[in-house]
Amino acid sequence: MMVNRQDIVEGLHKLGLRIGDVVIVHSSLSSFGKVDGGADTVVDALLDVIGEQGTLIVPTFNAEPGIFDIAKTPSLSGAITEAVRKRDNAIRSNHPTHSVAAIGQLADVITEDHDKVHPFARGSAFFKALQANAKILQLGITHTSNSMIHLAEEIQNVPYLDRQRYVGIKTKSGKIIHKWIRQPGCSRGFDALDEPLEIGDQIKETPIGDCRARLMTARTVVEAAIELLKSDPEALLCSRFDCGVCAESRAMIAALETERQDKEVIELAEQEEKTIRLLERSLDGVEIKFFEPDRLDRSPN
Repeated sequence: MMVNRQDIVEGLHKLGLRIGDVVIVHSSLSSFGKVDGGADTVVDALLDVIGEQGTLIVPTFNAEPGIFDIAKTPSLSGAITEAVRKRDNAIRSNHPTHSVAAIGQLADVITEDHDKVHPFARGSAFFKALQANAKILQLGITHTSNSMIHLAEEIQNVPYLDRQRYVGIKTKSGKIIHKWIRQPGCSRGFDALDEPLEIGDQIKETPIGDCRARLMTARTVVEAAIELLKSDPEALLCSRFDCGVCAESRAMIAALETERQDKEVIELAEQEEKTIRLLERSLDGVEIKFFEPDRLDRSPN
């Protein structure tokens, strides 16, 4: 089955995407089957639906080692995201590992100063999209590619956020600089969000060709993820036995919990010592007669 531009437009309308929407798109071109015109057709359909008043945002992540050049480094997040990046009217954020490309009314605001914060921190492109009441569109993929969930980890300040990697960045002048960048954790456990979002009827779904298309709001995703993390800081970690990242994350969580318990014990001991000293000062010179149990071999009751 060949999918065309109008098929995609109709499917997006059915999902509830509208003129003026701010939408973050995570996508797999191959999930559609065959698309007449390829990735550019999908991009055209998205822009048709949200119009000039809307804003299209896609991840253009660069997970490979090497030098990040905002103008030339390709997106490693799929063919549709690369098609957006190459558009003349697209603006790309200058984050060396987790940039986004955006087209539309808020593109300037969303992408500005992304390089000055952690990839998913407050002030990042994703945080600004959340503030703009963005929707999240999944085209043939699941929450394992839902980058907004990393934002919930930042807001909740989970213990496993401090991994770093050393990257090179090409500046506008052509100079190469290097810096340490926070590296987000594993996302293979993010499908844990399916159940709470589906129970709350927060995901709309429809097929477009062979593609399973899903639409939800960024706010409901972040709120649901925060609730999971509040109840269990390991809630979004994957269960793969060979995942060293999640094993390390669990160790960091356990270490922090041990530190918290040790601190609590120390604080209790200090408080007890303080109470004893206070009693000793208050009772200085006073004879204390302790209770002596009844000597009779019977219960006082």
